Amino acid sequence: MADTSKPSEPPVKLTPPAPKKRRKVRHVLLALSFVLFVVAPVVASAVYLYTFATDQYHSKTAFSVRSEEMSSPLDVIGAFTQTGSNSAPDSEIIYDFIRSQPLIEDIDKELDLRSIYNIPERDPVFALGDDRSIEQLVAYWDRMVTVEIDSNSGVLEIETRAFTAEDAQRIAETIIAKSADLVEDLSRIAREDSMRFTVQDVVKAEERLKENRIRIREFRSEYQIIDPEADVESQVGIIAALQSKLADSLIDLEVIQSYSVEDDPRLPNIRRRVDAIRNQIADERAAVSNQSLNGKSLSEVIGEYEELLVDLEFSQNAYTAALAAEEQARIEANRRSRYLAVHVPPTRAQDSLYPDRFLLIVVIFACAFAFWGVLVMIYYNVRDRR
Repeated sequence: MADTSKPSEPPVKLTPPAPKKRRKVRHVLLALSFVLFVVAPVVASAVYLYTFATDQYHSKTAFSVRSEEMSSPLDVIGAFTQTGSNSAPDSEIIYDFIRSQPLIEDIDKELDLRSIYNIPERDPVFALGDDRSIEQLVAYWDRMVTVEIDSNSGVLEIETRAFTAEDAQRIAETIIAKSADLVEDLSRIAREDSMRFTVQDVVKAEERLKENRIRIREFRSEYQIIDPEADVESQVGIIAALQSKLADSLIDLEVIQSYSVEDDPRLPNIRRRVDAIRNQIADERAAVSNQSLNGKSLSEVIGEYEELLVDLEFSQNAYTAALAAEEQARIEANRRSRYLAVHVPPTRAQDSLYPDRFLLIVVIFACAFAFWGVLVMIYYNVRDRR
């Protein structure tokens, strides 16, 4: 009969508990590590913050870039719309400008930022330090100047910090002044851009008008005539007058013939006058048709003059339209204006709020405790794998 009993399992080897002395040493080392990595940094930070760290004062201000467009009195829709509107893109430009290196360099030249940020001589942590480069000054500026922007309204809120309340306020006021100058430059550039093309059109139209006037003056000098059409009209007027006299003479002739005899002595005189008038009319018509100026017929000269008049009229109309467009563009440019609207002027602090010592101590404690906890977990993990 086969043996169906299960093979016996090897006995479990239990690890004997560590000696009491070793556990005590491990606990002592754990406590020492806590003191070294948590207590010591927190105490050292607290001592520095409450003993050496210099008080920092803040100044707050808020403003926005406004773009005002004055409505025309004839614009009915403009009567129901707001005249002032926010300009969010301009506020974003100012936001980048305040954090830019050119502005920091400009304010440093005006206020001497390196001296302002180096007032505490015994505070190397929060002070700027001596002989700092512009890159280091920009990085320190980002710590001491906080800029926030509301993307919906375009409102900029600025908080400046310094080691005296007066310096913090001066920095905020200078930022506002520089930002206002930039807004004025933006407005000027916008006006120049809106006027540039209209001014160019006016210059071109004026040059074309001058050229056409010069061509007409040269035409008159060449043919020694002011207006060929006027001369022709005067000659046509003479012919018309002769035709009127001819008609009167023919009527007189018809009247006399109706009641007089053939040998009436008045009839030859009237017939001679009629013939003379007809000859004069023929001569005048021949003079008009055969007249030439500088080898050109009068009709060719009149055609050339009419082309010059058409060009002159077109250039005059174009010049008038360009002037009207320039004036309209100037009116529109003057109606649109950007300005810096400061609704919260720079404040002056009475108490220092920075550095926030309690918050910094809490943050340092949390970071140190987390670092110490990670080290303890690594230690126990390595010990358990042995």
